[in-house]
Amino acid sequence: MKKNKIFLTLFLLSLVSLFAMMSGCGKTVSDDIGKTRVANNLEITLADIQLKISNNDKKQMIQLDFTVKNTGKEKAGAGAGDFVIQTKDGKKHKMYSLNANNFGDEIAAGKILKGAGFYEIPANQKEVTVLYEPYSQETTDNVKWTVAIPVK
Repeated sequence: MKKNKIFLTLFLLSLVSLFAMMSGCGKTVSDDIGKTRVANNLEITLADIQLKISNNDKKQMIQLDFTVKNTGKEKAGAGAGDFVIQTKDGKKHKMYSLNANNFGDEIAAGKILKGAGFYEIPANQKEVTVLYEPYSQETTDNVKWTVAIPVK
């Protein structure tokens, strides 16, 4: 009788351990959504990522929401075109220019600009890197965010 209780206890402990290990398998990759980076007197926050419908079956459209604060003493510009998406294969994908809702404007000193950028990337990407590469000026800062692509 005592042996049965010991075996039953060991069996239950094994099951609990197995379930605990399996629950860790489905965790999503932590990403940089909500994190702020600083470059060129701008505090840039990647606020959100959403998956949108693409007209091309071999691609997927993502919307990235940004908040940009000008911490400098002079006006500055920022927009969706200042960011590129780098996929795992190392290729860079620019802003999807056919979307009229891409943000961009001049920001007065101390003011904030919020807006969305749209980017078309190859289908089935699970994670990408968002790079700040402004066209108008060179940045010496390595500013990037790693983000997980939402599932459909």
